[in-house]
Amino acid sequence: MSRMFRVITGSGGSEPLSDPRLIESMEMDPFAGDEIPFVEVGGPEGAVASTATAKAPVRPALPSRLPPPAPKKPEPEPLLENEAQYLSVTFHKMPKPGLRLLQSGIAPEIVAYHFPDHPITGEYRNVRDSILSQFEEPGSRAMIFTAASAIAGTTTVLINFAVTLCMEHGSRVLLVDTNFGRPGVARRLSCAESPGLAEVLGQTIPLAWALQPTPLTNLHVLASGTAADGTEEALASDFPKLIGQLRQWFDWVIIDGGVWSELPGAEAAGLATDAVYLVSRHDDVEQNEFAELRAEITAAGSQVKGYVATRQ
Repeated sequence: MSRMFRVITGSGGSEPLSDPRLIESMEMDPFAGDEIPFVEVGGPEGAVASTATAKAPVRPALPSRLPPPAPKKPEPEPLLENEAQYLSVTFHKMPKPGLRLLQSGIAPEIVAYHFPDHPITGEYRNVRDSILSQFEEPGSRAMIFTAASAIAGTTTVLINFAVTLCMEHGSRVLLVDTNFGRPGVARRLSCAESPGLAEVLGQTIPLAWALQPTPLTNLHVLASGTAADGTEEALASDFPKLIGQLRQWFDWVIIDGGVWSELPGAEAAGLATDAVYLVSRHDDVEQNEFAELRAEITAAGSQVKGYVATRQ
């Protein structure tokens, strides 16, 4: 390497490199050959000679045309000084309070729903037709079914009566349960027992929210709800006004009055309806208790237009 260095630089008394052919040969790419040329490396131990026979690395060919640059994502426009930031929102329904697991369907004793061709269903049609014949003028009707004792079967009778009205006449029917001690309308129709009438009277829920649909088209329920302090007083004072409002929404407002003597404000409720119907066991119709109940309701000014006798 010292000789080459002296040849290139012209040191050691020799003339500088001036031969054009030599210069041209030295300007050629030293890696153009098949083999890497002789290399002399100096080190602490002196010169070390090495002759590599490996092929020179092949340079990758440059593409003739560069690919277009990737498009840049547009940057969001900056908000103006007074521009508001909008919130994304979604709506979720709030479940009604007091809901619990319900029956899968209408109670089996509602024979008019499960077996329209049953002979007992025919008896309920006769009851329906007899009651309809008492109202010749068109308009919304409100009535109370009540009894002298809890074993008469009032709830079963009025639900079957309501089912025949909905299934064959297409009437809009509402069942109202005022029996806070022994509620039964909602449970038999696979509805929730609350919220209901008690919550409406207590003004804790709007009336429209307390009305529940049933599996039967056009039949709705206003359950008894959960009674609280003041519920019975509110029933006695506000129930007639509530009946008037319900008349505007339904063709028939059928009220489960339970036992008449246990219904708060029974006299006022009877005056706000078009008729009162008594329900009694067939064997109890001749008893003094039934006759006394009829006389009491009539004396209060309500119209007792008939009774339904039941037997098993």
